[in-house]
Amino acid sequence: MELRCIIVDDDEMSRVSLQKFCEKIEDLEVAAVCKSAAQLIEVLEQEWADFILLDIEMPGLSGMDLVKTVTHLPYIIFTTSRTEYATQAFEFQERIVDFLGKPVSFPRLIKAIDRVREKVEQNHLQKTTDDIFIKTDGRIVRIPVDDLLYIETVGDYVMFFTNDAKYMVHSTLKRIDEKLSHPQLLKVHRSYIINLSKVVDIEDNTIVINKKVIPVSRQYKPLLLRKIDPL
Repeated sequence: MELRCIIVDDDEMSRVSLQKFCEKIEDLEVAAVCKSAAQLIEVLEQEWADFILLDIEMPGLSGMDLVKTVTHLPYIIFTTSRTEYATQAFEFQERIVDFLGKPVSFPRLIKAIDRVREKVEQNHLQKTTDDIFIKTDGRIVRIPVDDLLYIETVGDYVMFFTNDAKYMVHSTLKRIDEKLSHPQLLKVHRSYIINLSKVVDIEDNTIVINKKVIPVSRQYKPLLLRKIDPL
């Protein structure tokens, strides 16, 4: 399985060293190299990656601050010379895969990347259902995922749109998103969950599905790009 990574470090020697190591790994592509967390945020609007090699101690927005403030980041491998940061990152353990001490050695980097690979493969193998059951108008309706176009917040309700019908559910998009588990369905805005297989066009911060123009929030753009994996 080929992986994509982004290297982020304010130290030029560290960036060069990590890039040379990564280029030795046959099934790993370096999508971008950044000097700061701010630059990474800009890059993630256009590029996707399976993981980020992220320096913790950087001027301005630190690597730890980035993880705390930006949602839907790829997996993180921290690079640092201070081990005490590991306790701070405990609450983000689902996304932070490993800590590498500086200077980073090639064997240790390989081990960390293998951990990322395992997580990515597990995500691909995760069992999902191809049907969604919703409560609407006093009945329970089955919607095949392949029929679903998108889900939209409308006032105090959530609307499920298909080609032939729409269904109103008294809930919040946050609750719906927490319960859904399917690789085709992705939240792209506080008011929208989309079916990736129905996307016709993506331009800047909008998506078109069945002639409907749907906004994409900046925080969800990296995850969207990672999911669709454009050529």
